[in-house]
Amino acid sequence: MRFAVLAARLALAALVPAAVIAAAAVIAVRAGVAPFTVGLEAMTAAVVLAMMALLLSAFWMVSALRHNRGDAKRAGMIAFFGALLLLYVPLHTVYQGLMAPPINDATTDPEDPPLFVALAKQPSGGRPFDAPRKIHYRGEYNTVSYMLHTYYTELTKPLALIMPPGKMFWRCFNAAKRMGWHIVDYNEKEGRIEATATSFWFGQVSDIVIRVRPAGTLGARFDMRAQSETGTRDFGRNLELLKSYRAKLSS
Repeated sequence: MRFAVLAARLALAALVPAAVIAAAAVIAVRAGVAPFTVGLEAMTAAVVLAMMALLLSAFWMVSALRHNRGDAKRAGMIAFFGALLLLYVPLHTVYQGLMAPPINDATTDPEDPPLFVALAKQPSGGRPFDAPRKIHYRGEYNTVSYMLHTYYTELTKPLALIMPPGKMFWRCFNAAKRMGWHIVDYNEKEGRIEATATSFWFGQVSDIVIRVRPAGTLGARFDMRAQSETGTRDFGRNLELLKSYRAKLSS
């Protein structure tokens, strides 16, 4: 049991700096003091320490149950559940990223994606949509356009409603506001809404453009595009933005 007590104390000793590093990484990136890449490296170090805390505290827990002893109970329990709590968000994010294709510019219309206008004037925004770019996903090597059509048919299927384009435009505008996005520019005549969405933890910014066009004589069609400003892998975030916005628009 002596080694179990030591393991519990070492677990707590690993958890404390892990929590401090994770908090500092998030605060520094959100405050603009450190770039996202630096914050990600710091978070990786925090995850390694938290994994050590989890393994050591799990060893303590198994030993405590086997010997029916409660030595170093407080340190062991704090380290175990604290490590689980700290690891949940980064590991869940990594899992989502592994399950999603490496696409950082997602759209509902790969053949004719909505174009950025206002955001295209900013240094970090408005990159051209690269539909022919080939990526690896689920054992396949094919274009971004193919992957979107094959694995995200619920997004690339056109959403057209029987209502005037003007009414559809303001419905899209209000849905974007309800999502908590920052509206950058909008033009009803062009059927264009541009906005930015900021992630909670690291403040990653996605540029968004929404397009509304007439569909037939009585309806209107909606399309959307979400692009990471950094141009790096977004762990499926932009695809999730498309899904959540489409659900909000349909509700």
